[in-house]
Amino acid sequence: MKKIIYAGLALSFSLLFTSCGDDFLDKQPHDNIASTTFWKTPAQAEEGLAGVYDALQSPKRELGWGTFPFFDGLTILSDSRDGKFNEVARGYHTPTSGFVGQLWKQSYRGVVRANEVLTRVDDVPFSDESQKTRIKAEARYLRSMFYFHLADNYGGVALFEHVPTLDDITVPRSSVDEVIALMIEDLDFAIQYLPVKAHQVGRATKGAAYTMKAKVAMLKKDWATAEAATAEVMKLDYALESDYKRIFALDNENNGEVIFDIQYIGGEDGEGNVVEKLLGNRAMGVSGWSWMVPSFNLVEYYEVIDENPTYEVYAPLVPEKFYTMLEGRDPRMDATILRPGATFLNKVGEETVYPNIPAYTHSESGLHIRKNVIEGGPDLTLPEKGPLNLILLRYADVLLMHLEAKANQGGIASVDQATLDATINKIRKRASDKLPLYTAGDIEMEDVYKEYIRELAMEGWMYSNFKRWKWLEKAHGMTTKDVQKVGDGIDFIEDNPVREFEAPKDYLFPIPASEIEKSNGWAQNPGW
Repeated sequence: MKKIIYAGLALSFSLLFTSCGDDFLDKQPHDNIASTTFWKTPAQAEEGLAGVYDALQSPKRELGWGTFPFFDGLTILSDSRDGKFNEVARGYHTPTSGFVGQLWKQSYRGVVRANEVLTRVDDVPFSDESQKTRIKAEARYLRSMFYFHLADNYGGVALFEHVPTLDDITVPRSSVDEVIALMIEDLDFAIQYLPVKAHQVGRATKGAAYTMKAKVAMLKKDWATAEAATAEVMKLDYALESDYKRIFALDNENNGEVIFDIQYIGGEDGEGNVVEKLLGNRAMGVSGWSWMVPSFNLVEYYEVIDENPTYEVYAPLVPEKFYTMLEGRDPRMDATILRPGATFLNKVGEETVYPNIPAYTHSESGLHIRKNVIEGGPDLTLPEKGPLNLILLRYADVLLMHLEAKANQGGIASVDQATLDATINKIRKRASDKLPLYTAGDIEMEDVYKEYIRELAMEGWMYSNFKRWKWLEKAHGMTTKDVQKVGDGIDFIEDNPVREFEAPKDYLFPIPASEIEKSNGWAQNPGW
């Protein structure tokens, strides 16, 4: 049974960078319990910590950890029918775009809640000091996650290790290296004091802290630190699930591949997963909105492994040419993408041929997302009622990071067979025994990057990865294929709009215009 650790919380310390008035810091908890009367017992300290976990969720469907898959919507792997995501994906966002401010606000909300715990917990009397230390370790781990989004997407930002007040409204902007240094310091503390096995389902662990340390190290291309951190995770009790599609199944949550996820309560509006609603199609149990859909650029990354596949043709709805294009590929494609000719269970449990669904034209590409969406119901029409946990860190990603970090130190040609077999080949074997394996000396870095895409597409990490690989500019001048209904069937129509990308400017979001205005001297990111 799912054990929820941060639903219906009393504390909500939100940093609201929307004006320079009294809303700068909302320190008053939502139930009007003042901080001076609240931090008195270990149970209250645990509830305060739960408020930090709660900040991982993304209220009002804004960009943050709770909508993390949407970061992949900012790459050539996806299209979107939602304007604020298209602004970034197609290169016409500005410092005043609402999207730009959402992530900023979401991230600082989490930072402030973590700092509130770290500031107050020492005043709480504990009979067991190890409980206090563990609370601090979890809070510091979570603070690093919120600063990760800030450093990765804005560069240098304001660093707070305390609860800000109005006196901090003009705090100087720290460098990105200073932000990374604090994250590493937080994660080293978390590594030292977090347990290997979570004391409660969904809590941060030593493995999660090592994984985030690798992520942070890769921001500055500290390959040695990233390799060492991932090696430590590989010593722990994680394993690849035998069936790729089952990683994301509702009845297989918290499986052995999951390192860290956001836990959700199904059926409780506001405490459920919003991603299912935003990704699913109208025929699925969530009556989805199709805000983000895969592109045919993503399809091309999945290798053809069966030259003579067997399939049933659903004509005239799906012409033969679509089967020729889409059948016989790496099965991770069909676990990620709902494509013409595939079948799925609709909201009443009936097998349905895609795209024989309502509101098919909501897809900008003619494809839909299958990953992170429950098939066959239940019928959840409200936007934030999904029961499925959202996986943020998993073991397959660790294996690929380990290989990338090792290869970037001595060159991909120097990577030995044992490392390949323990990382990329292990992942490919899990996907299909028909996928060819790599041999030492016969693999390129591009092969590693493409494996990340096949394994992790539509989970959120590809935007950060593309930045690290300098692949975001691949979007410049590109169009994406669009499939729509034509007569009794479907066919390709005009390509979707051209993508624009200006390097190096677009490797960072602009600092929100409102922040520049009240910062008393902050420089805007270059080019903005």
